[in-house]
Amino acid sequence: MSLIQQVTPINLLEEKAKFLADPKKSPQFVYHQPITSEILNRYGLPRPTFVELAQQIIDEAYFHRNEKDLEMSEGKIVDQTEIESKVVTFLKLHDLDQRFNITWSSSFVARTSITQDTIKLRMPSDFRQEGLMGMLYHEIGTHALRRINYEQQPWYKQKKKYKFTNYLRTEEGLANIHALLPKTFRSLYISALRYLVVSWAMTKSFAELWQLVAHYVTDQDKRWNLIFRQKRGLADTGQLGGFTKDMVYFEGVIQVWHWLIKNEFDVPGLYLGKLALEDVTQARQLNPNFQPILPIFYKQSVENYQTQVYEIGQFNHLDQLL
Repeated sequence: MSLIQQVTPINLLEEKAKFLADPKKSPQFVYHQPITSEILNRYGLPRPTFVELAQQIIDEAYFHRNEKDLEMSEGKIVDQTEIESKVVTFLKLHDLDQRFNITWSSSFVARTSITQDTIKLRMPSDFRQEGLMGMLYHEIGTHALRRINYEQQPWYKQKKKYKFTNYLRTEEGLANIHALLPKTFRSLYISALRYLVVSWAMTKSFAELWQLVAHYVTDQDKRWNLIFRQKRGLADTGQLGGFTKDMVYFEGVIQVWHWLIKNEFDVPGLYLGKLALEDVTQARQLNPNFQPILPIFYKQSVENYQTQVYEIGQFNHLDQLL
């Protein structure tokens, strides 16, 4: 059983319905097996410096804006036909149209996910123009290409042997930076809010978080999902603490951005496979002549890519962190 399956309650839908009917009573979850504190805190605990930065980003994003304004900043809603057309075009630009199938379903939990050979899209879709392009940069331009390059490496499925470290922060950090490239409003407010909710969950119950997060997320399903992700793993979500995995997105962006600045934007190094920043040097040594497949948005203009990534860091005050 995977980690995510372990922290997913058996009675999730039942407790969601009960909570939405009475939001003053925190959900009581049942799991297949007891969840230890080691599992809940596997990804560490929030850092005060990062919490402060996340709050600053959120305050600026929501200054004279609300949730709807931020959504509409990504342009008009795109219909299913156009979404599929854009996905196919992006795949073709990377010679991947024969590798991936596109599957639509209303039963998918995530809006978008990608496996070894399938791109899963949830119906009905609510993508807006810039958000759709951000998804393509994120899912295909980052996750898929890193996976494909990984499959060509001598350390493919041999990470323990070579003592490679956990790559999740690098993976999601790079993907989240790339998702902002096609957007007009390049705020990290989504990953920053996740980080804040992880931090708040350490001292607040599910019901208290529900009231607090309402200031930023009014849509009940979105608010439920955001808070549930932090409180999953607890039997009584009225208790303090939670599952801290959602920290990796914001922390990953910070780590990857600083690494790129310090390493002269060594993007090819990050595309050697599904690897952490710390393992780029070793990966190169193991396969020195390997030429990774790189995303079109990088290859078209390396200089423009570097400028935009640097500006994303400045806009979100990442340059203030040493």
